[in-house]
Amino acid sequence: MKNFPYYELNHDKADGVEFFRGDDLDTRPHFHRCIELLYITGGSVDCKINDQSFRCGQDEIMFVHKCGIHSLVPAPSYANFVLIIGQQYSSDFSGIFQNRTLPAHLADRQFNRTLLAHFLALDKQKNAPALVKKGYIDIIVGSLLDHYERVPATPTPNIAVIVAALNYIDGHYREPISLDSISSVFGYNKYYFSRLFNTYIGESLNAYINAVRVRNLVAEARQCENPDLTELVFAHGFNSMTTFYRNFSKYYSQPPTEVFRIK
Repeated sequence: MKNFPYYELNHDKADGVEFFRGDDLDTRPHFHRCIELLYITGGSVDCKINDQSFRCGQDEIMFVHKCGIHSLVPAPSYANFVLIIGQQYSSDFSGIFQNRTLPAHLADRQFNRTLLAHFLALDKQKNAPALVKKGYIDIIVGSLLDHYERVPATPTPNIAVIVAALNYIDGHYREPISLDSISSVFGYNKYYFSRLFNTYIGESLNAYINAVRVRNLVAEARQCENPDLTELVFAHGFNSMTTFYRNFSKYYSQPPTEVFRIK
């Protein structure tokens, strides 16, 4: 599908620490209100954060500020540790990152290797008490702040409104949604709301809603043995088959029946 950024509600709802190996993940643009670090342990990956693109290799770190839109593409393969720090854990340094933050690409490999032991410790102690995890996180983030020169943070005014709108779309995409109706829900002038949405998401409201419909339709169809396309189309908020096909063709080069077979 076309790479519209999406909001990862599950990370923000967890509000804790997520730590896992994310080898060879090919992730489309997304954002959340958590801080995220990727320590590359092997290979290389093409990274994009907001408008900045770069390649991360072994012992380099990608740092994602809160609400930074980021995506990953293996180049051609990579192994890494993923550390996602929810607001509960990041409260100690949330004020530090308010106006200035770490660079997206932390490329001093020699220095970064001094922190690898802490990532390995987190990997071995996934069920450790919260204070133990917090200790490792404070060492990692504190060391990065001490070593790397900070850069201006990208302001994110009205992000709460956009997050609420995306959650609303996820909960109501099967229903008719228009710019008039959704701007009314949030108490905004429709023209202002349209500009605000486009600024953050990089696409019109209608295009994003239809992308959500297509994505969810495909996911549901792949769970069915013999999906009824017409039934799925109208159940997912499209008002005609023509509208569905027009939007589907934006994201897939194959016909629906072939796309549905991909598990």
